[in-house]
Amino acid sequence: MAGAAAVLTGLPLGQLDLPAAPASVPRARRFIRSITAAHEISHVENDAEVLASELVTNAVRHAMTEERTLRLIAVRAGSMLRIEVHDPCPVIPITRQIDLLDETGRGWFLVAAIADRHGTDLTTTGKSVWCEVRAWSPLDETGLLASQAAF
Repeated sequence: MAGAAAVLTGLPLGQLDLPAAPASVPRARRFIRSITAAHEISHVENDAEVLASELVTNAVRHAMTEERTLRLIAVRAGSMLRIEVHDPCPVIPITRQIDLLDETGRGWFLVAAIADRHGTDLTTTGKSVWCEVRAWSPLDETGLLASQAAF
């Protein structure tokens, strides 16, 4: 996605451009799993996978634009793992009442239940839907892996 304009605050851990297609959801899960492994935060792997999966699924379903590329970004922001999905559609997601009998519509509810923080920011190229989970100790704000901190 050319020119995804976001001001990243924190340490970028990785990004992945994805087509706005259902096949991108398992790719997003694998990407987040690789990030949690590489940065020694496997204790948040399952939550991070669900969060990335829901954010990408919602972007695939609701980003009604001609340009159908998404960007998944993982950032370390202090003690938080921030997961962002950028898409070119500037429409802010609407939180609606969930109906337990509906087959869809629970994604944002899951994000709100699992994440420590979540939200949507408008960008110059669309929007960024994001969430954060505490992945590192608040006392370890260095951004270094435990194995790197010993040197």
